[in-house]
Amino acid sequence: DLLQRVIAALEASKASDPKYAVVVKCLRERDWLGLGCIIFSQYRDSVWWLAQQLTAEFPNEPIGLYSGPTTSGLMQGGEWKSTSREHLKEMVRRGDLRLLLGTDAASEGLNLQRLARLINLDLPWNPTRLEQRKGRIQRIGQQHSRIEIYNMRYKGSVEDRVHELLSSRLQSI
Repeated sequence: DLLQRVIAALEASKASDPKYAVVVKCLRERDWLGLGCIIFSQYRDSVWWLAQQLTAEFPNEPIGLYSGPTTSGLMQGGEWKSTSREHLKEMVRRGDLRLLLGTDAASEGLNLQRLARLINLDLPWNPTRLEQRKGRIQRIGQQHSRIEIYNMRYKGSVEDRVHELLSSRLQSI
């Protein structure tokens, strides 16, 4: 009975995730979608959930999910299509894909100069990993005069403390 109540509470809170609300606000009101955006999470379950939510919010927008070699693909209009990571990179390069969700598999070796915005849904503990994420869009050939990054965290949480530590480490570096 207790486990069922916990599951019910978790299910109820999925619909009102404050991070999701901020993602939608950035994409829609700040026009980060129009400028091209990559959203990172350490967890595939998180980007999968986000893709499912965003496809309902933006049904005509193709949403790339860049993760493992066999788990990457496109979500559009609620439908999933397995797609190679190479195809996703090519779509971004051509300007056919403005929204890419990625696990840390996307934090190395990608040239995504067409995208101007980055959202970190969660923060890695390693400052090098955070810099690698930023390096996907902050590259020679960046097509926009400035990039913007939004590091999400829950105030007063472990994430907040991680952000504080990462910030001090990055300043030292």
